[in-house]
Amino acid sequence: MRPFHLAFPVHDLAETELFYVDVLGCSIGRRTQRSINFNFHGHQIVAHVVKTMPDLTDNGSVDGKTVPPFHFGLVMEFGQWHSFRDELVLKGIEFRLKPHIRYPGKIGEQATMFLTDPSGNAIEFKSFKDDERLFATLEGEEYTAGGGVLQSESSK
Repeated sequence: MRPFHLAFPVHDLAETELFYVDVLGCSIGRRTQRSINFNFHGHQIVAHVVKTMPDLTDNGSVDGKTVPPFHFGLVMEFGQWHSFRDELVLKGIEFRLKPHIRYPGKIGEQATMFLTDPSGNAIEFKSFKDDERLFATLEGEEYTAGGGVLQSESSK
């Protein structure tokens, strides 16, 4: 599979560049006066200047937390996620949604956190202890938040 491409709106390229390079560690590819291509951990994301940012305030709810329905992000290795979280805390970065474990005890258990870029775009960073659980759900639990509760080895 090839890297994904995502284009997103921003209101200021200079602020956007500082955030994506200095906070998220992206490198810059091509640029124009109205856009910047970033290497987002091997994926191409492109910031495009717009006259008016879209209204992204219709927040949804996931596992009892307010989560913006429009967001993008990265699934990281478990140790990498924790190191990145610690780095963000040391830099004093404000979280849109603080680092936490979503769906504890369920097959979809994951570490997650959200940041907001200078234009208000939501970015999620998540991780699973077991990468096989990224799309996992228990049979019959497809519509259950977190994909169903895991049974401990002793209760099987």
